[in-house]
Amino acid sequence: MQQDNEYDGIQELYLAGERVKPGTYRQIGADREICIDREDFLPASLDGRVACYMKVSLWGHMARSLQNVLP
Repeated sequence: MQQDNEYDGIQELYLAGERVKPGTYRQIGADREICIDREDFLPASLDGRVACYMKVSLWGHMARSLQNVLP
């Protein structure tokens, strides 16, 4: 599913239970990241809410990591 995001242009969003390609996915509204090694289904949140995920790019992930390390 693709959604317009006013910050990044077009951003891909995925729902729990959706089959996705390998990669790292971050749950929107939470700090949960899921690493998928082979094509598989995204897990549910188990808190009664629909879990939405976005795929994390390698560069974006590295930039966030550096923000936590650099002053």
